[in-house]
Amino acid sequence: MSGIDAATWGVIDGFDHVQQSLETIITTRQSERVMREWFGNPGLRLLGENATQETILLWFTIVYALVELFEPRFRITEFVVEDINRLGFASFTMNGEHRPYAHLNWSQAAAYVSVRDGQVTINQA
Repeated sequence: MSGIDAATWGVIDGFDHVQQSLETIITTRQSERVMREWFGNPGLRLLGENATQETILLWFTIVYALVELFEPRFRITEFVVEDINRLGFASFTMNGEHRPYAHLNWSQAAAYVSVRDGQVTINQA
């Protein structure tokens, strides 16, 4: 899947496109896009709240749900809290797996290709 780089207007694909999508998903406010008002991160309303365990867990839950909904090519496996300080700055790491063909929904493919001992076979579903 290819897309347009938001900074250079060039073509990007692979994991670079996934990274740009994740950034867009996490930083776009809900109702910010006129033609897609349902798209966006409702968790941005949590910015400025006290960094309690409940608030952080809610933030991670919202981000996880958004990534599951809007970016099938990335599956989050864990969140790591790097740093939270009293000035309101926080640093998190989101670990996951890149699944480059997940957007094609391979589980519902009409044919399956397998390779065994150098032989390629195509089985109809």
